[in-house]
Formats: sequence, C-alpha cells, structure tokens
Amino acid sequence: MTTTSFKKDKDNTQGGAGSPSTLAPVTAGVDRGPNNHELTTANSGLPSIGGLAGDYEESDFRLPRINIVQSVGPMSEDFDAGAIVLNKDIIVLPAASDPKVWSDPLNITVLNAKKEFQENIEYGSDEMPETVETLEEVHERGGWIDFRNDEKPPWRPMLTALLLIEAPTEELSEEFSIQGSDGKAYELALWTMKGSAYSRAGKAINTAARFALRNKETGLPELHKGKWTLQVRREKLGTNLVFVPRLRQHGKHADEFIDFITTLL
Repeated sequence: MTTTSFKKDKDNTQGGAGSPSTLAPVTAGVDRGPNNHELTTANSGLPSIGGLAGDYEESDFRLPRINIVQSVGPMSEDFDAGAIVLNKDIIVLPAASDPKVWSDPLNITVLNAKKEFQENIEYGSDEMPETVETLEEVHERGGWIDFRNDEKPPWRPMLTALLLIEAPTEELSEEFSIQGSDGKAYELALWTMKGSAYSRAGKAINTAARFALRNKETGLPELHKGKWTLQVRREKLGTNLVFVPRLRQHGKHADEFIDFITTLL
C-alpha cells in the first residue's frame, strides 16, 4: 500500500515568487508502525488513519479566493461595494462607511506570486478570455499590452498571489483554519490582480520582490518574509467609479514566524 505526501516543489521554493501552485504530490513508501508492521485499516485499499492516498494533480485541490466587491456585478447583490470577500461567502474586510476613505487595514503575507497575460475582454462578455504566461505568446497572437492611439490594449498583465490572511476579528478566528505560531488564526487565499488592482497592488508586490524583499546574497525574491496591509477605497478612473486596493509593506516578520510560514507549503 502506498500513501501520498505533499512536499515543496523545489523549483518554486528557491525564489519565493514563483507559481502560486503550492502542492506537489509525490508517492512515499509504506506506512509502518513502531513495530515495523504495515498500518492497515478494515479496508486494505485505504491509507492509515489521517492519511491520503491516490494519484493527485493540482486540479484536485481548490484554494479560496478573495475579491474586492465593485458597485456592479453578481457579488454586488449580496455584499456592500468596497468589501473584501473570501470565497464569495465571508466578509474579511468590511467596506468603509465613507467610500472615499481608505478602509481599515487587513494584515496579510504574500507567500508567492505569478505574472501572466490575459485578453482584455469587455466587462459582461460571455466570451472566456485566453490566458498565456509570456509576453512573447501575446505577440504571437498579434496582441500588445500598451495603449495605442488612446485605445485600450487587447491584452493586459495580471498577477495571481497566494496570501496568508490574518483573521481581523475573533469571529473570523473561528472560521479560519490555520493556527499560527503567534496564537492568531490565518487562512490561505488566492488573489488575482488585473487592471487597476495590478497597477496598485500587483506592481507593489513586483517591486518588493525585486528590492526590499530580495535576498541580497542570492538575488532571489523572499516575498514570504514581508508584512503587508491591504486597504480599499473608491476612486474615479476615467468615467468610472472603481474600488481600488492599497497594498503597503511594513518591514519583515520575525524569524519564528517566517519558520512557521515555511511549514505551510
């Protein structure tokens, strides 16, 4: 009988800012107890208690996502515009009472991030935008990402980051699934930044990875060491009122907390 363990993907852990993909399944040896006997259950086809067996891929796992609620769209029917919602279900950051004022800060850690490029399709379109990994692939499709003749480009960059979110309230501490080394509750979530969110928050992550959160000896990014706060307010962009993020880095975590973070992935 074999079991499945989830170990860090060496290709993604060196830099800290690789793909947000976090689980790399590998097949391990037989589980054995203290007397070197194979651990079995009533059904020998199942792993020992607490275990997980099988041939797994990334599609077998699903991390929740966070979204900033806008004034239009399906989520606006259930949540206040300007709120940050986890998994389209839980409000982790309520909208500010005054939409023109920055909301309360949400403490987060950026564990890693991946930049891609996506077709810039009109909002509300039934067409699914294509996503590619490189700018070269954009050019191969006859696209570009810069404004030309004051017209919106057909493609745009986007950044997907894996976040560790600190529970902002005692109530949410009961909802979050991870107990931190500091006694606080945390949750993992993906955040995809496009458009103004990429300009405001995505570029802040890119910049930190290159400068403030870069290992000076290896030159590799160490995003997971940084402490961040995330806030939201409404701004007028062109003719539209849009809720935009403000992501600011505030130094680095203590070594003990960084050690705890490295055990998560």
